[in-house]
Amino acid sequence: MPLFIGGGVIGVLVIGLLVFLGVRALGGDDDPVTKPTNQPTTGPETPGGDSAGGELGNATGQAKTATDKLQGDGYQCSDLFNGEQGAHRGCFKYDGATSAEVIFQFQPDGTVIGVLIRSENSDNVNNAAVTFDAAVQAIGNDAFGGSEVAKVQQFVKGGQKSGKVGSTWGEFEVRNNGDTLQLSGGKSGSDSYELPRKQFQTTEAQLNAALKPKKYTCSTSCRKKVGEYGSQTIFGFGSANSGIRSLEIRATGESADVKAAIPAATADAFAVLKGPEVAALKEWVKSHSDGKSYAAYVAGWRVEATASDSSSFTSQTISISYESFYV
Repeated sequence: MPLFIGGGVIGVLVIGLLVFLGVRALGGDDDPVTKPTNQPTTGPETPGGDSAGGELGNATGQAKTATDKLQGDGYQCSDLFNGEQGAHRGCFKYDGATSAEVIFQFQPDGTVIGVLIRSENSDNVNNAAVTFDAAVQAIGNDAFGGSEVAKVQQFVKGGQKSGKVGSTWGEFEVRNNGDTLQLSGGKSGSDSYELPRKQFQTTEAQLNAALKPKKYTCSTSCRKKVGEYGSQTIFGFGSANSGIRSLEIRATGESADVKAAIPAATADAFAVLKGPEVAALKEWVKSHSDGKSYAAYVAGWRVEATASDSSSFTSQTISISYESFYV
């Protein structure tokens, strides 16, 4: 059975029993090296249904308990899809230098069948570990059982960098790179739900052609100088002659320059982007433009707005990508 995989602005993990939350790959391969197998013959309703706008759909049992605990700890949760046959939910948290996410799929009765937990803090390894442990307990004590959570905790305390942890719930893979901790796993005997493969109607070539008259220099990405040493960059990725599947909008430089550049670059990108979900994505970005960091599922896409600020360098990034998974 497949296993989760996922990440922050861009990130990855692959594993054997339940792998999902997948490749937010700006510039990655067009298709998975290994084709998905063992998928359910029918999947859950795809975006455009119950929670296409990034809200939360219904949840009971284990899924509701996990969601309530995570929200109580400052996570913001949204559904990639949520229908009669199951759901895929993401809970995201930014707390200073720490970023964390808990991604899980669950059946209509709330039974959790797959999970990815990830915590990262490059400034403070201990904070990453504390956040990771709290997230594992929030979803795991009810979904896996306290004794199985203890096995994961013992593995992390043992200092191993990566490995598999068996449990009565299913098999986990744990990775510990110090500043980043990640757990992924799937419930034995359950199939993960196939995730929608998304793309915009606009192609890379069309995006670049529309940006050049606006004084962008385009090669792999389109870039325009901002202030004395900053820039605003727009990068769309899609295979040849197909629509864009990942979009990144970024501004860097002095704080005042970035504050002006990021809405300008966003407006330039959305003016070209075409597709039925563009209006919802544009509205979400507009309502999360206060310079803080956020992530959510919106209209079947994963959207992140992240920011970093220091005395000498400021950056803001908006990324829009589809979720996928390997088996």
